Amino acid sequence: MQAYRTWGSTTGDVSPRIGRDVRVTRDGSMMACLADRASMSFQPEEWYRKDPGSDILQILAYMKYRLQSRSIILLDFLGPADSVSSAGRRILRRSGFLSRVALRQALEASACFGDLSQTAFDLLADAFSEEREKKEMADQCVNYEVLCEILTGVSYQSQAYRAGTLVLAPKYEDLKARLHSEEYQGAFTTSFEDFPLARQPLTVEGERKFAALRSGIMHEIFSSRISARELLGDFDPHLNSSVSWMKKLTARTPMINMSPGCISRSQYLRGMYRLAGRMALTEEELNLIFNKYKKNGAFNYYAFCRDVDPGFDELQAIFAPSMTSHERE
Repeated sequence: MQAYRTWGSTTGDVSPRIGRDVRVTRDGSMMACLADRASMSFQPEEWYRKDPGSDILQILAYMKYRLQSRSIILLDFLGPADSVSSAGRRILRRSGFLSRVALRQALEASACFGDLSQTAFDLLADAFSEEREKKEMADQCVNYEVLCEILTGVSYQSQAYRAGTLVLAPKYEDLKARLHSEEYQGAFTTSFEDFPLARQPLTVEGERKFAALRSGIMHEIFSSRISARELLGDFDPHLNSSVSWMKKLTARTPMINMSPGCISRSQYLRGMYRLAGRMALTEEELNLIFNKYKKNGAFNYYAFCRDVDPGFDELQAIFAPSMTSHERE
């Protein structure tokens, strides 16, 4: 593949990149392009959570959030689907069960879940499928009433559920408790990519590894007396006028993220070399940090700096508490 020429300069070569009409700055740095979206791998796998579409708890969390944000009661759409036709009229059965086809149609009718993938839907239907005693009802096996009760707390049996006269099966009770726990909901909402301080959740092993990297970077910042905000902020076109021209070329070069506090993958790598070059971070470790703060394909350096660079006094209290106490005396 032929390397692109440096824009505004005839000196120096740049690495070839995937993309069309990708511009290069005078120092050979690439603009953010759509190639950055898939450039950070998720290896090793034990550091990263599964795809949300393959995790029933993630699927329910997205459904719960979307229903709440749009003020929709799911039972209003699933309930009417539980009916039979008689003399030209639809008569409600309230059996509490729907077929997979009827459930899919009712979810799409709510105008909330048209983007639900088939894999995610199958996982959802499997989680709430139960064996029916009557063979003629075998295809109507998805307990939509329990689904509504877990997501919105509203079903035909809600009063009985609240009074305790009707109890959810243990597997449903466990699912409901995990879904509505404050810890899980807090981590889920802060992972949204439109959240200013978005942070992506990792596995237990991934969070443990990230905590060790975070501690090492904080110590590097303290010992070197450097500022992560200044080093990474140099690449932010919203703060640095020397790169603000980048925002004017979106018609030809697709940008990843134009919101303040974000920089591209290539800018992140150069910034981390300046910030923690002496730590000799591996590619997997750099990917882990990037994926932790990934926001719409870019690196949310603002949230990263909030976590690793709280200020010199705070860092001194962590890494040199004796010096702090001596100064107070």
